[in-house]
Amino acid sequence: MTNDPNAGDPAPKPLRWDGSDPGWVEPKPEEALAAPEPDDEGQVEPTDDPAALAPSTPRPADPPRLAWDAAPPPPPPPPLFQSAAGERYPMRYEVEYPESLSRAKTLLRVFLIVPAVLFGWFVTYLLYLTFVTGWIPVFFKRKYPSWLFAGGAGALAWTARFQAYGLLLTDRYPSFDAESKAVTLEYDAPPNGRLSRWRVFLWKAALIWPHLVVLSFLWLAVAVVTFIAWWAILATGQYPRGLFGFVTGVQRWQYRVAGYFASYNDRFPPYSLSADAGPGSTAAAVVSGVLGFAVIGLFAGAIAAAASGGGRHSLDVDYEALKAGRARDQGILFAGPERTPRFVLTLNKITDPEAAFARTVGADTDFRAVLFELGMQNRDRTGNLRLSDVRLRIRDGLEERTVAVALLLVDGESAPVNILPAPSQTTAVRAYFIIAKTASPLYLDVDPPWFTANGTREDGARFRFP
Repeated sequence: MTNDPNAGDPAPKPLRWDGSDPGWVEPKPEEALAAPEPDDEGQVEPTDDPAALAPSTPRPADPPRLAWDAAPPPPPPPPLFQSAAGERYPMRYEVEYPESLSRAKTLLRVFLIVPAVLFGWFVTYLLYLTFVTGWIPVFFKRKYPSWLFAGGAGALAWTARFQAYGLLLTDRYPSFDAESKAVTLEYDAPPNGRLSRWRVFLWKAALIWPHLVVLSFLWLAVAVVTFIAWWAILATGQYPRGLFGFVTGVQRWQYRVAGYFASYNDRFPPYSLSADAGPGSTAAAVVSGVLGFAVIGLFAGAIAAAASGGGRHSLDVDYEALKAGRARDQGILFAGPERTPRFVLTLNKITDPEAAFARTVGADTDFRAVLFELGMQNRDRTGNLRLSDVRLRIRDGLEERTVAVALLLVDGESAPVNILPAPSQTTAVRAYFIIAKTASPLYLDVDPPWFTANGTREDGARFRFP
Protein backbone atom coordinates (compact mmCIF):
# COMPACT_ATOMS: atom_id res chain seq x y z
CA MET A 1 0.00 0.00 0.00
CA THR A 2 1.23 3.49 -0.77
CA ASN A 3 0.60 6.76 0.94
CA ASP A 4 0.78 8.85 -2.29
CA PRO A 5 -2.35 11.06 -2.35
CA ASN A 6 -2.25 11.19 -6.15
CA ALA A 7 -2.27 7.46 -6.54
CA GLY A 8 -4.88 6.29 -8.95
CA ASP A 9 -5.13 9.64 -10.78
CA PRO A 10 -4.61 9.61 -14.55
CA ALA A 11 -1.18 10.68 -15.83
CA PRO A 12 -0.99 14.36 -16.85
CA LYS A 13 -1.23 15.07 -20.59
CA PRO A 14 1.90 16.39 -22.29
CA LEU A 15 1.60 20.03 -23.49
CA ARG A 16 2.99 21.79 -26.57
CA TRP A 17 6.11 23.94 -26.27
CA ASP A 18 3.92 27.05 -25.91
CA GLY A 19 1.75 25.52 -23.14
CA SER A 20 -1.36 24.88 -25.28
CA ASP A 21 -3.44 21.67 -25.18
CA PRO A 22 -2.53 19.38 -28.08
CA GLY A 23 -6.02 17.85 -27.95
CA TRP A 24 -7.81 21.07 -28.93
CA VAL A 25 -8.55 21.57 -32.63
CA GLU A 26 -9.56 24.90 -34.18
CA PRO A 27 -13.17 24.43 -35.42
CA LYS A 28 -13.66 25.10 -39.11
CA PRO A 29 -16.01 27.96 -40.05
CA GLU A 30 -18.52 25.56 -41.62
CA GLU A 31 -18.52 23.40 -38.47
CA ALA A 32 -19.25 26.27 -36.08
CA LEU A 33 -22.60 25.84 -34.31
CA ALA A 34 -25.07 28.57 -35.01
CA ALA A 35 -28.05 29.47 -32.82
CA PRO A 36 -31.54 28.54 -34.21
CA GLU A 37 -33.00 31.26 -36.37
CA PRO A 38 -36.45 32.70 -35.49
CA ASP A 39 -39.43 32.09 -37.82
CA ASP A 40 -41.59 34.73 -39.56
CA GLU A 41 -43.44 35.48 -36.30
CA GLY A 42 -40.22 35.94 -34.35
CA GLN A 43 -40.55 32.64 -32.45
CA VAL A 44 -37.69 30.18 -32.10
CA GLU A 45 -38.72 26.65 -33.02
CA PRO A 46 -37.75 24.18 -30.25
CA THR A 47 -35.38 21.37 -31.07
CA ASP A 48 -34.42 18.11 -29.41
CA ASP A 49 -30.91 18.08 -30.94
CA PRO A 50 -28.49 18.48 -28.00
CA ALA A 51 -25.69 19.40 -30.35
CA ALA A 52 -27.62 22.47 -31.50
CA LEU A 53 -28.07 23.58 -27.90
CA ALA A 54 -24.48 22.90 -26.84
CA PRO A 55 -22.24 25.95 -26.58
CA SER A 56 -19.33 26.17 -28.97
CA THR A 57 -16.00 25.03 -27.68
CA PRO A 58 -13.98 28.06 -26.57
CA ARG A 59 -10.34 28.44 -27.68
CA PRO A 60 -7.93 28.11 -24.79
CA ALA A 61 -6.30 31.36 -23.75
CA ASP A 62 -2.80 32.05 -24.99
CA PRO A 63 -0.16 31.29 -22.41
CA PRO A 64 1.40 34.29 -20.66
CA ARG A 65 4.51 35.76 -22.31
CA LEU A 66 7.62 34.74 -20.48
CA ALA A 67 10.07 37.37 -19.28
CA TRP A 68 12.80 36.11 -21.57
CA ASP A 69 10.63 36.16 -24.71
CA ALA A 70 11.95 38.95 -26.99
CA ALA A 71 9.46 41.49 -28.37
CA PRO A 72 9.15 41.56 -32.17
CA PRO A 73 11.45 44.22 -33.72
CA PRO A 74 9.76 47.43 -34.97
CA PRO A 75 9.55 47.96 -38.75
CA PRO A 76 12.53 49.88 -40.20
CA PRO A 77 11.94 53.59 -40.99
CA PRO A 78 11.61 54.52 -44.66
CA PRO A 79 14.78 55.84 -46.36
CA LEU A 80 15.20 59.61 -46.21
CA PHE A 81 15.64 60.06 -49.95
CA GLN A 82 12.98 57.60 -51.11
CA SER A 83 10.23 58.74 -53.49
CA ALA A 84 6.65 57.57 -53.42
CA ALA A 85 6.43 53.82 -53.99
CA GLY A 86 5.65 52.87 -57.55
CA GLU A 87 5.71 56.44 -58.88
CA ARG A 88 7.27 56.68 -62.33
CA TYR A 89 9.47 59.57 -63.42
CA PRO A 90 7.80 61.38 -66.38
CA MET A 91 10.61 60.58 -68.80
CA ARG A 92 11.90 57.41 -70.48
CA TYR A 93 15.37 56.90 -71.90
CA GLU A 94 16.50 53.57 -73.28
CA VAL A 95 19.25 52.37 -75.62
CA GLU A 96 18.85 49.02 -77.32
CA TYR A 97 21.85 46.84 -76.50
CA PRO A 98 23.56 45.79 -79.76
CA GLU A 99 24.66 42.17 -79.94
CA SER A 100 27.46 43.17 -82.29
CA LEU A 101 29.07 46.43 -83.41
CA SER A 102 31.06 47.24 -86.51
CA ARG A 103 34.78 47.39 -85.89
CA ALA A 104 35.35 49.62 -88.94
CA LYS A 105 32.69 52.17 -87.91
CA THR A 106 34.04 52.19 -84.38
CA LEU A 107 37.60 52.76 -85.58
CA LEU A 108 36.54 55.69 -87.80
CA ARG A 109 33.86 57.09 -85.48
CA VAL A 110 35.76 60.30 -84.77
CA PHE A 111 35.66 61.14 -88.50
CA LEU A 112 32.15 59.87 -89.21
CA ILE A 113 30.60 62.01 -86.49
CA VAL A 114 31.97 65.37 -87.73
CA PRO A 115 28.85 66.35 -89.78
CA ALA A 116 26.62 65.51 -86.81
CA VAL A 117 28.80 67.63 -84.51
CA LEU A 118 28.39 70.66 -86.78
CA PHE A 119 24.63 70.20 -86.83
CA GLY A 120 24.63 69.56 -83.08
CA TRP A 121 25.94 73.07 -82.38
CA PHE A 122 22.95 74.49 -84.23
CA VAL A 123 20.53 72.23 -82.31
CA THR A 124 22.10 73.27 -78.99
CA TYR A 125 21.43 76.95 -79.68
CA LEU A 126 17.85 76.12 -80.63
CA LEU A 127 17.42 74.23 -77.37
CA TYR A 128 18.58 77.20 -75.32
CA LEU A 129 16.11 79.37 -77.23
CA THR A 130 13.21 76.96 -76.59
CA PHE A 131 14.08 76.81 -72.88
CA VAL A 132 13.93 80.59 -72.47
CA THR A 133 10.82 80.89 -74.63
CA GLY A 134 9.04 78.13 -72.71
CA TRP A 135 9.64 79.73 -69.31
CA ILE A 136 7.55 82.78 -70.24
CA PRO A 137 4.14 81.02 -70.64
CA VAL A 138 4.95 78.78 -67.66
CA PHE A 139 5.50 81.85 -65.48
CA PHE A 140 2.36 83.70 -66.62
CA LYS A 141 -0.06 80.84 -67.44
CA ARG A 142 1.48 77.81 -65.69
CA LYS A 143 1.36 75.79 -68.90
CA TYR A 144 3.84 74.81 -71.60
CA PRO A 145 2.88 75.37 -75.28
CA SER A 146 2.40 71.99 -76.94
CA TRP A 147 4.14 73.06 -80.16
CA LEU A 148 7.16 74.33 -78.24
CA PHE A 149 7.29 71.16 -76.15
CA ALA A 150 7.21 69.02 -79.31
CA GLY A 151 10.10 71.00 -80.80
CA GLY A 152 12.22 71.04 -77.63
CA ALA A 153 11.61 67.38 -76.79
CA GLY A 154 12.35 66.42 -80.39
CA ALA A 155 15.63 68.34 -80.33
CA LEU A 156 16.62 66.63 -77.08
CA ALA A 157 15.73 63.24 -78.60
CA TRP A 158 17.99 63.92 -81.58
CA THR A 159 20.73 65.03 -79.20
CA ALA A 160 20.33 61.73 -77.33
CA ARG A 161 20.75 59.75 -80.58
CA PHE A 162 23.78 61.85 -81.51
CA GLN A 163 25.32 61.37 -78.08
CA ALA A 164 24.73 57.61 -78.09
CA TYR A 165 26.39 57.35 -81.52
CA GLY A 166 29.39 59.35 -80.33
CA LEU A 167 29.74 57.20 -77.21
CA LEU A 168 29.83 54.00 -79.34
CA LEU A 169 26.53 52.70 -77.92
CA THR A 170 25.10 52.17 -81.39
CA ASP A 171 26.22 52.00 -85.01
CA ARG A 172 23.09 53.76 -86.27
CA TYR A 173 23.83 57.30 -87.44
CA PRO A 174 21.76 59.92 -85.53
CA SER A 175 18.47 60.05 -87.38
CA PHE A 176 15.72 62.69 -87.53
CA ASP A 177 13.17 59.87 -87.28
CA ALA A 178 11.55 59.96 -83.84
CA GLU A 179 10.48 56.31 -84.26
CA SER A 180 14.07 55.07 -84.15
CA LYS A 181 14.15 52.08 -81.81
CA ALA A 182 17.90 52.08 -81.16
CA VAL A 183 17.73 55.14 -78.89
CA THR A 184 14.50 56.27 -77.21
CA LEU A 185 14.02 59.52 -75.29
CA GLU A 186 10.43 60.39 -74.43
CA TYR A 187 9.02 63.01 -72.06
CA ASP A 188 5.47 62.97 -70.74
CA ALA A 189 3.39 65.93 -71.93
CA PRO A 190 3.64 68.85 -69.46
CA PRO A 191 0.62 69.14 -67.13
CA ASN A 192 -1.08 72.26 -68.45
CA GLY A 193 -2.21 74.70 -65.78
CA ARG A 194 -0.37 72.81 -63.05
CA LEU A 195 3.26 73.80 -63.60
CA SER A 196 4.80 75.89 -60.84
CA ARG A 197 5.65 79.44 -61.91
CA TRP A 198 7.88 80.20 -58.94
CA ARG A 199 10.19 77.31 -59.73
CA VAL A 200 11.03 78.59 -63.23
CA PHE A 201 14.71 79.24 -63.89
CA LEU A 202 16.14 80.54 -60.58
CA TRP A 203 14.73 77.89 -58.24
CA LYS A 204 15.38 75.04 -60.64
CA ALA A 205 18.81 76.42 -61.51
CA ALA A 206 19.70 76.29 -57.81
CA LEU A 207 18.30 72.78 -57.33
CA ILE A 208 20.19 71.27 -60.26
CA TRP A 209 23.60 72.58 -59.17
CA PRO A 210 24.38 69.49 -57.07
CA HIS A 211 23.21 67.33 -59.99
CA LEU A 212 25.60 69.14 -62.32
CA VAL A 213 28.51 68.65 -59.93
CA VAL A 214 27.84 64.91 -59.63
CA LEU A 215 27.30 64.60 -63.38
CA SER A 216 30.61 66.33 -64.11
CA PHE A 217 32.44 63.56 -62.25
CA LEU A 218 30.29 60.88 -63.86
CA TRP A 219 31.11 62.22 -67.32
CA LEU A 220 34.81 61.96 -66.51
CA ALA A 221 34.17 58.31 -65.75
CA VAL A 222 32.19 57.99 -69.02
CA ALA A 223 35.22 59.28 -70.95
CA VAL A 224 37.39 56.57 -69.42
CA VAL A 225 34.73 53.89 -69.96
CA THR A 226 34.29 54.89 -73.62
CA PHE A 227 38.03 54.60 -74.22
CA ILE A 228 38.00 51.11 -72.70
CA ALA A 229 34.90 50.16 -74.70
CA TRP A 230 36.53 51.38 -77.94
CA TRP A 231 39.32 48.84 -77.51
CA ALA A 232 36.86 46.13 -76.44
CA ILE A 233 34.74 46.65 -79.57
CA LEU A 234 37.79 46.52 -81.82
CA ALA A 235 38.86 43.27 -80.16
CA THR A 236 35.52 41.47 -79.72
CA GLY A 237 32.93 43.41 -81.72
CA GLN A 238 30.82 43.92 -78.58
CA TYR A 239 30.31 46.66 -76.03
CA PRO A 240 30.80 45.22 -72.52
CA ARG A 241 27.28 45.00 -71.09
CA GLY A 242 28.15 46.36 -67.64
CA LEU A 243 29.91 49.41 -69.08
CA PHE A 244 27.01 49.86 -71.52
CA GLY A 245 24.54 50.07 -68.63
CA PHE A 246 26.67 52.62 -66.80
CA VAL A 247 27.00 54.98 -69.78
CA THR A 248 23.29 54.67 -70.56
CA GLY A 249 22.46 55.46 -66.93
CA VAL A 250 24.57 58.63 -66.93
CA GLN A 251 22.79 59.84 -70.06
CA ARG A 252 19.40 59.03 -68.50
CA TRP A 253 20.34 61.09 -65.45
CA GLN A 254 21.42 63.99 -67.66
CA TYR A 255 18.18 64.10 -69.67
CA ARG A 256 16.06 63.96 -66.54
CA VAL A 257 17.85 67.09 -65.31
CA ALA A 258 17.47 68.76 -68.72
CA GLY A 259 13.71 68.14 -68.84
CA TYR A 260 13.29 69.39 -65.28
CA PHE A 261 15.25 72.58 -66.01
CA ALA A 262 13.22 73.16 -69.18
CA SER A 263 10.02 72.93 -67.05
CA TYR A 264 8.59 69.96 -68.93
CA ASN A 265 7.65 68.80 -65.42
CA ASP A 266 8.13 69.82 -61.79
CA ARG A 267 9.24 66.40 -60.55
CA PHE A 268 12.69 66.67 -58.98
CA PRO A 269 15.09 64.28 -60.76
CA PRO A 270 16.49 61.44 -58.64
CA TYR A 271 20.16 60.88 -57.97
CA SER A 272 20.07 57.57 -59.80
CA LEU A 273 21.19 55.82 -62.98
CA SER A 274 18.31 53.34 -62.85
CA ALA A 275 15.49 53.36 -65.38
CA ASP A 276 13.04 52.39 -62.62
CA ALA A 277 13.87 55.28 -60.28
CA GLY A 278 10.96 57.55 -59.42
CA PRO A 279 11.05 61.29 -58.67
CA GLY A 280 13.44 62.51 -56.02
CA SER A 281 12.06 62.96 -52.52
CA THR A 282 11.29 66.25 -50.81
CA ALA A 283 14.32 65.81 -48.56
CA ALA A 284 16.61 65.43 -51.59
CA ALA A 285 15.13 68.57 -53.16
CA VAL A 286 15.60 70.59 -49.94
CA VAL A 287 19.24 69.52 -49.52
CA SER A 288 19.95 70.27 -53.19
CA GLY A 289 18.29 73.68 -52.86
CA VAL A 290 20.40 74.62 -49.85
CA LEU A 291 23.61 73.60 -51.62
CA GLY A 292 22.57 75.25 -54.89
CA PHE A 293 21.66 78.59 -53.32
CA ALA A 294 24.93 78.51 -51.40
CA VAL A 295 26.80 78.22 -54.71
CA ILE A 296 24.74 81.04 -56.23
CA GLY A 297 25.50 83.17 -53.18
CA LEU A 298 29.23 82.57 -53.62
CA PHE A 299 29.03 83.62 -57.26
CA ALA A 300 27.02 86.72 -56.38
CA GLY A 301 29.56 87.62 -53.70
CA ALA A 302 32.44 87.20 -56.14
CA ILE A 303 30.70 89.43 -58.69
CA ALA A 304 29.98 92.06 -56.04
CA ALA A 305 33.58 91.92 -54.86
CA ALA A 306 34.84 92.38 -58.40
CA ALA A 307 32.44 95.30 -58.97
CA SER A 308 33.60 96.95 -55.75
CA GLY A 309 37.26 96.47 -56.58
CA GLY A 310 37.75 93.21 -54.71
CA GLY A 311 39.80 91.90 -57.63
CA ARG A 312 42.12 94.91 -57.64
CA HIS A 313 45.65 95.17 -56.34
CA SER A 314 45.11 97.49 -53.38
CA LEU A 315 47.53 99.40 -51.17
CA ASP A 316 47.05 101.78 -48.25
CA VAL A 317 48.75 105.12 -48.83
CA ASP A 318 49.58 107.91 -46.34
CA TYR A 319 47.62 110.72 -47.99
CA GLU A 320 48.84 113.49 -45.70
CA ALA A 321 52.48 112.44 -45.96
CA LEU A 322 52.41 112.55 -49.76
CA LYS A 323 50.55 115.83 -49.73
CA ALA A 324 53.08 117.38 -47.37
CA GLY A 325 56.04 116.02 -49.35
CA ARG A 326 57.32 113.92 -46.46
CA ALA A 327 57.21 110.70 -48.53
CA ARG A 328 57.66 109.78 -52.16
CA ASP A 329 56.88 106.75 -54.32
CA GLN A 330 54.17 105.45 -51.99
CA GLY A 331 53.46 101.91 -53.07
CA ILE A 332 54.19 99.95 -56.21
CA LEU A 333 51.30 97.90 -57.57
CA PHE A 334 51.44 95.17 -60.18
CA ALA A 335 48.64 94.32 -62.61
CA GLY A 336 48.82 90.65 -63.48
CA PRO A 337 50.90 88.01 -61.67
CA GLU A 338 53.35 89.66 -59.30
CA ARG A 339 56.25 87.48 -60.51
CA THR A 340 55.75 88.65 -64.11
CA PRO A 341 54.22 92.16 -63.81
CA ARG A 342 52.77 93.68 -66.96
CA PHE A 343 52.87 97.23 -65.65
CA VAL A 344 54.00 99.07 -62.54
CA LEU A 345 52.20 102.00 -60.95
CA THR A 346 53.77 104.36 -58.46
CA LEU A 347 51.91 107.15 -56.67
CA ASN A 348 54.60 109.82 -56.33
CA LYS A 349 52.92 112.98 -55.12
CA ILE A 350 49.58 114.55 -54.17
CA THR A 351 48.85 118.29 -54.49
CA ASP A 352 45.72 119.28 -52.56
CA PRO A 353 44.59 121.91 -53.31
CA GLU A 354 46.07 122.58 -56.72
CA ALA A 355 45.29 126.29 -57.05
CA ALA A 356 46.66 126.87 -60.57
CA PHE A 357 44.38 124.30 -62.24
CA ALA A 358 41.39 125.52 -60.23
CA ARG A 359 41.93 129.05 -61.56
CA THR A 360 42.43 127.75 -65.12
CA VAL A 361 39.10 125.91 -65.22
CA GLY A 362 37.32 128.65 -63.23
CA ALA A 363 36.29 126.39 -60.37
CA ASP A 364 33.69 127.78 -57.96
CA THR A 365 34.89 128.94 -54.56
CA ASP A 366 33.13 125.93 -52.98
CA PHE A 367 35.33 123.54 -54.96
CA ARG A 368 39.02 122.74 -55.09
CA ALA A 369 41.37 120.94 -57.49
CA VAL A 370 43.39 117.86 -56.52
CA LEU A 371 46.38 116.57 -58.51
CA PHE A 372 47.71 113.01 -58.36
CA GLU A 373 51.11 112.41 -59.94
CA LEU A 374 51.84 108.80 -60.92
CA GLY A 375 54.62 106.92 -62.63
CA MET A 376 53.76 104.03 -65.01
CA GLN A 377 56.06 101.42 -66.47
CA ASN A 378 54.52 99.40 -69.32
CA ARG A 379 56.38 96.11 -69.53
CA ASP A 380 55.04 94.03 -72.40
CA ARG A 381 51.92 95.29 -74.16
CA THR A 382 50.69 98.37 -76.04
CA GLY A 383 47.58 99.95 -74.53
CA ASN A 384 45.41 103.03 -74.73
CA LEU A 385 45.03 105.01 -71.49
CA ARG A 386 41.65 106.77 -71.46
CA LEU A 387 39.98 109.32 -69.21
CA SER A 388 37.59 106.66 -67.88
CA ASP A 389 40.53 104.54 -66.68
CA VAL A 390 41.27 106.87 -63.73
CA ARG A 391 38.60 107.61 -61.08
CA LEU A 392 38.51 109.11 -57.59
CA ARG A 393 36.12 108.01 -54.85
CA ILE A 394 35.22 110.71 -52.29
CA ARG A 395 33.04 111.21 -49.24
CA ASP A 396 31.18 114.48 -48.81
CA GLY A 397 29.30 114.48 -45.52
CA LEU A 398 27.27 111.26 -45.44
CA GLU A 399 27.39 110.77 -49.22
CA GLU A 400 29.94 108.75 -51.17
CA ARG A 401 30.37 109.11 -54.92
CA THR A 402 32.85 108.58 -57.74
CA VAL A 403 34.39 111.59 -59.48
CA ALA A 404 35.59 111.45 -63.09
CA VAL A 405 38.99 112.87 -63.94
CA ALA A 406 38.86 116.45 -65.22
CA LEU A 407 42.20 116.29 -67.06
CA LEU A 408 44.56 113.38 -67.69
CA LEU A 409 48.04 114.09 -69.03
CA VAL A 410 50.41 111.35 -70.18
CA ASP A 411 53.95 112.75 -70.63
CA GLY A 412 52.32 116.15 -71.17
CA GLU A 413 49.83 114.86 -73.78
CA SER A 414 46.10 114.83 -73.08
CA ALA A 415 44.47 111.40 -72.88
CA PRO A 416 43.56 109.15 -74.58
CA VAL A 417 47.16 108.23 -75.31
CA ASN A 418 48.79 105.01 -76.55
CA ILE A 419 51.43 103.72 -74.14
CA LEU A 420 54.07 101.58 -75.85
CA PRO A 421 56.04 98.84 -74.10
CA ALA A 422 59.17 100.32 -72.55
CA PRO A 423 60.33 98.33 -69.49
CA SER A 424 63.14 100.75 -68.62
CA GLN A 425 61.14 103.95 -69.17
CA THR A 426 58.68 105.52 -66.73
CA THR A 427 55.67 107.38 -68.13
CA ALA A 428 54.54 110.42 -66.12
CA VAL A 429 50.78 110.50 -65.55
CA ARG A 430 49.05 113.56 -64.01
CA ALA A 431 45.37 113.23 -63.03
CA TYR A 432 43.40 116.40 -62.08
CA PHE A 433 40.08 116.24 -60.21
CA ILE A 434 37.62 118.93 -59.12
CA ILE A 435 35.93 118.12 -55.80
CA ALA A 436 34.07 120.02 -53.09
CA LYS A 437 36.16 121.74 -50.44
CA THR A 438 34.39 119.68 -47.77
CA ALA A 439 35.04 116.34 -49.55
CA SER A 440 37.61 113.78 -48.43
CA PRO A 441 39.28 111.41 -50.96
CA LEU A 442 38.76 107.71 -50.13
CA TYR A 443 40.69 105.92 -52.89
CA LEU A 444 42.07 106.34 -56.39
CA ASP A 445 41.37 103.65 -59.02
CA VAL A 446 43.58 103.17 -62.07
CA ASP A 447 42.65 100.56 -64.69
CA PRO A 448 45.26 98.92 -66.92
CA PRO A 449 45.47 100.43 -70.40
CA TRP A 450 44.94 97.12 -72.23
CA PHE A 451 42.73 94.07 -72.48
CA THR A 452 43.65 90.45 -71.89
CA ALA A 453 43.62 87.86 -74.64
CA ASN A 454 40.00 86.89 -73.89
CA GLY A 455 38.75 90.47 -74.15
CA THR A 456 38.42 91.33 -70.44
CA ARG A 457 40.21 94.11 -68.58
CA GLU A 458 43.21 93.32 -66.43
CA ASP A 459 42.84 93.73 -62.67
CA GLY A 460 43.35 97.38 -61.82
CA ALA A 461 45.16 99.22 -59.01
CA ARG A 462 43.56 100.93 -56.03
CA PHE A 463 45.35 103.41 -53.77
CA ARG A 464 43.38 103.65 -50.52
CA PHE A 465 43.58 106.68 -48.24
CA PRO A 466 42.62 105.47 -44.73
